[in-house]
Amino acid sequence: MVCVPPLAQSAPNERSAALSKVVRSCDDRAMTIFDGAGEISGCVRFGVLVLPNEPWPELSARWRRLDRSGVDSIWSCDHFTNTHRPDSPWFEGWTGLAALATATEHVTVGLLVGAIVSRPPTMLVKQAVTIDHITDGRLEIGLGAGGAPDDQAMWGVDEWSALERSERFAEYVQLVDLLSREREVTFAGRWYSTTGAVMDPGFVRSRRPRLTLAAHGRRTIEVVARYADTWNTYGPTLEDAIRTRDQLWECCREIGRDPSEIRMSVLLGIMAGTAWTSAAEFEDVVARWHAEGFRDFVFYDPPYGRPGVPVAPPSAIETVLGSSIPSLRSSLD
Repeated sequence: MVCVPPLAQSAPNERSAALSKVVRSCDDRAMTIFDGAGEISGCVRFGVLVLPNEPWPELSARWRRLDRSGVDSIWSCDHFTNTHRPDSPWFEGWTGLAALATATEHVTVGLLVGAIVSRPPTMLVKQAVTIDHITDGRLEIGLGAGGAPDDQAMWGVDEWSALERSERFAEYVQLVDLLSREREVTFAGRWYSTTGAVMDPGFVRSRRPRLTLAAHGRRTIEVVARYADTWNTYGPTLEDAIRTRDQLWECCREIGRDPSEIRMSVLLGIMAGTAWTSAAEFEDVVARWHAEGFRDFVFYDPPYGRPGVPVAPPSAIETVLGSSIPSLRSSLD
């Protein structure tokens, strides 16, 4: 049994050296084992975020089609409802992911990102282990501090202050990391605790799948620097993301971690600063973000943006999948 007080940490370099990561090879996109997050720092990956708002037969068919399309990952999300269109249909994130993952054979799957408000860390890791076994080790764990306007009221949770949210996020991620590595855990924190949590059978291919953390403020970026394999942002503009990236690199240096160990991921299309309306614009947006060090690019299928943000027609997805992504892989990898 491992008994850990809050914020007890292993050295970042020791942590990276200890892990075997499941990632896609830059050369043939086959599933390959690498030691440490830095091994894939130059490999360009493309993912698709599919909102859980279609009738189930159409939704599962979309996941099957994307699994055969050559993308590297497919993601769902973990809001209680569509925060921009709350009256629209919406399936729950983790149970939906477990079912939709069975429609895939090749891609990495995950939630972009899991909400810390919706379940305790112990339950989240148990769910993650289950989906990891369903997919034979193809899960990536995504987490964010949340903050969507209606989520907490709908979940029945009192609203948190910005400070409480960032503190909870730090403690939540610490406990998720610990539960993912150890067979039995006791943890007593300010916000979360567990006693004798048994985590068998553990994850398929490593003690923890890759961890993608979404963050934009200084306090949450410090959590990314310590724990993440991938940092995810939605922008809102490239200039904003560059400033946050520089904060992340500063935080890494402060704790002695090599910033290149952390991949940088952007969700395209939801904000005006990442909007694209054609395959040519998609390629231009990817190239500009790639020049600033971003290597993971996630886009919506069907195309989606916040109200007022221009979006591509659904037909543009086939061009992006069939032409733009192969071209970008060739020129950027």
